[in-house]
Order: sequence, then C-alpha cells, then structure tokens
Amino acid sequence: MQNDAVLRHQIDAVRFKDMEELREQFQALYGFDCGDTTTRHLRKRIIYRLQELCLGGVDSVDMAILEDIADKDPLANLKVVAAKRATKVIGTKLYRIWKGKQHEVIVGKEGKYIYNGEVFKSLSGVARRITGVKWNGKTFFGVKN
Repeated sequence: MQNDAVLRHQIDAVRFKDMEELREQFQALYGFDCGDTTTRHLRKRIIYRLQELCLGGVDSVDMAILEDIADKDPLANLKVVAAKRATKVIGTKLYRIWKGKQHEVIVGKEGKYIYNGEVFKSLSGVARRITGVKWNGKTFFGVKN
C-alpha cells in the first residue's frame, strides 16, 4: 500500500512541473531526450513510465502475443514512405480507418487522388467525402509534416 501512496505523490508532482522540469524527468526515466512535444503529451508519457516502474510493465508472454498480433496485421506492417513524398508518388496507397471501416486512397497522376473510383483534386476532398465534414486531408490521412 505504501508504493501506491508514493506513486500517487509522484504523479501529482508531474502535474505541476513546467516543460523544462518535464524534459529533465523524461530524460532521467527513459534515458533519451523527448524531442519536440507538448507538455500534455510529456506528462502522459512520464506518468505511464512511473506506473510501469512501480506496478510493472507488460510481461514477456503478453508482449509475444501482442507482437504476433501486430505481425499478422497488414495495417501495422505498411511500408513507411516519407510524409512529404507519400502524397506525390503515383500509385502510393493511403489508408485510414474511419468509424470501423478502412478507406483506401490511391495517389494518381497530376496530383489527383482516387477514392472508390472517383477522382479528387485534393486529399481534403476525399476526407470530406468520407466524414461529411471539412478536414485537412493530409492530417486526416496522417501524412502531414
């Protein structure tokens, strides 16, 4: 029970740290710099690590199961193309799961995009067709730098 109190105290302390203090704690916990991120994201990563150290992480059996699942998942094993190039290389396929359905867009000629046999001038147009609302297409498909 004492470990729970110590963990709770450490988590509470994280919530009041500024960005510089968070960066230092991240470095101490992970052994590398956090890179460019937000304070909210950094706090989450630090709190996760504190919980992992105090309560234990994923054991080797569970990790093997998760890796096996990921190995069989085609979306977890896509070839990564640099984001800047992904939207320009003809034939590149972009995927997005929206409301449980996988959507595929193919980069066509002359900067066009093909979705369900329909040609679009922009990824934003495709995103709007899928969602019904205005979106930044590159953000929607995860290729925005």
